[in-house]
Order: sequence, then structure tokens, then C-alpha cells
Amino acid sequence: MRRLSPGTGTCDVNNFDVRHTFNFSVLYAIPYGAGRGHGSNASGLNQFLLGGWDVGGIVNARSGVPIDVRITRPDVVYRDATGNIFASPAAGREAIINTPRGGSSRNVRRPDLVPGVNPFTNSDGILFLNPAAFATPAPGTFGNLERNSLHGPNFRQTDFFFSKNFPTGGRTLVQFRMEVFNMFNTVNFTNPVGTLPQAIPNAALSEANRVQPGQPYTAAAAGTFGRLTSTVGRTVGLGTPRQVQFAFRFSF
Repeated sequence: MRRLSPGTGTCDVNNFDVRHTFNFSVLYAIPYGAGRGHGSNASGLNQFLLGGWDVGGIVNARSGVPIDVRITRPDVVYRDATGNIFASPAAGREAIINTPRGGSSRNVRRPDLVPGVNPFTNSDGILFLNPAAFATPAPGTFGNLERNSLHGPNFRQTDFFFSKNFPTGGRTLVQFRMEVFNMFNTVNFTNPVGTLPQAIPNAALSEANRVQPGQPYTAAAAGTFGRLTSTVGRTVGLGTPRQVQFAFRFSF
């Protein structure tokens, strides 16, 4: 889902936006046993072993949800005579406002997207976003990355179940049921780390971690940014690693 940003002509994507989703479910009553197409008059042993079976499954797949990509920026930075920007004061450096509208509460904003660089790594490793596609905005300017324009990892899962019904007379029956969630044990990751660390040079940063505004982030300066660090997790059901549960039910 999108909404138009007033006065910009661009569309903001909602946090829960999912572009594509697919759900498929099937339930099949095997036609053998009492009250079914075949085997209604089968012997008691055949009824017990072969009759009353149901099988089914659910396939879920969807595209990823938006990643809230941000960058940490000092409220005030310092510019020297050559135009280089620093996060700490020194002789010959001029203090300038860095974050638009100022204030330490505004120092986590959206970064610049480097033109022509793919923000995704397109690899099977744990690095999902490419740090070299992002840069610190120039002092006093907003980042050009549109809100929620990048989406996280896709999701897919297949569940399976079978059940066996044991008639106990009249309208009552006992059902044995086995359910397998995420039958193929597919790994589904949550969104990667989405906040770039402060990389404007200061005394606390090593040389490898220093990046001037407008320069692409290096892997060293980005730290854990863009990395897949956790999987989708719920106690039971959608998003779990493979789980198997058994149940008995008495219907009357």
C-alpha cells in the first residue's frame, strides 16, 4: 500500500506493504472406508488400517516487507578549509548544522542512495544490503532514499498434515492428527540490520571506518548494517523452523 507525500509527487510505502503474496491450501479425503466412495463394506481390520484417512497442506509465499533504512548523523559537524567534514572540533574548523532542523533527537535519518549501485548484494550469504550503495548526506540536507523503498527477504513455507478418523458409533468419532509446520525446514530471515553507523571522521573512529559525506560506505564502516541476523520466529506455526505436533480429538 502506498500514500502520496504532500508536495513531493512521490509515494511513501507503508511499513506493512507486501507486494506479492500467494496462499494455496488443499484438503483431500481419501475415498476409502465407511461412508466414503470405496471400502464401505471392508473388514474391520481393513477399516482400521486403511479407512478414514485425510491429507492436506498449505503453501504460503510472499515478498518481503519494507526495510527501514536509516543512518546515524551528528547534530553538528565541523568543516575545514579544504571542505572536509569532521565530527569533532579542531583549530581551523567551522561548526555547521548537520541534521536538518537540528536537535540530537533528529540524528537518525535516511541516507543518500548512491546512483548506479545496486543496494542488494544478490548473494546467498548473510549480507543482504550492499553498504556501497549508501552514503551520508551533505551537511544540512535530507537523504534522497525514499521511505520504505527497499524490501526485505522473501518468505515461503509449506505445511502438511494427515489425520485418521475412528468412528465410535453414532455421531461420535476419535481423530488422530499429525501436523508438520515448515515441512522442508525453509530458513526465513527477518529484515536485516537497517541502521548505518556514524562514519564521519573523528578521533574515536579508525581510519578504515571513516567516510566523508557523499562517499559510499565501506564494509568496515558499515559494521553489521545489511546483515541477516535472525530468522522469523513464532512458538507454533507460520515462520517457525520445522515443527511436528500430534493431537487426538473426540467429536460428539
